[in-house]
Amino acid sequence: MQELVKELLELLSRTSFSKEQMQHYVNRLDESFKWEGVPYVEIEEEHYIVTIYERGVPFLTKKLNQKEEVLYWLLEDMIFTAVHVEMLNKYGVDNMHTHLDYSSEEVKQEMNENIQTAFVMIGDPYLTWHQKGKRKELESYQPKKGKLER
Repeated sequence: MQELVKELLELLSRTSFSKEQMQHYVNRLDESFKWEGVPYVEIEEEHYIVTIYERGVPFLTKKLNQKEEVLYWLLEDMIFTAVHVEMLNKYGVDNMHTHLDYSSEEVKQEMNENIQTAFVMIGDPYLTWHQKGKRKELESYQPKKGKLER
């Protein structure tokens, strides 16, 4: 896990996000509380188990063999969160009393551009995977072979 953390921090250091902010997001991987929608990683033998929780219950669990895919999944989540927080601060909203207009094309475009910029700074293979929508692939439900789909 320490190797994964070290690589994540190195990749995130290439972006314009503050080191402290990125350290906070990486540190939550060790927290016992599981934030909703955030990928968490366990390492078993030769593979990684990535779990996303919803309301404290595992919503999605995937076994991955490639460390780069795990890093990418975590980068997608951390970069999106960092961009979202930056935009909340920029527009002076807290999403409790005042809200960001997520339906606004300008807001969507600005978020997408800021996320894209971070991935450009990190480079490949993560940039290409981001552009091709690999996160959707990783987070999709895939039934085990021989089993019926739910």
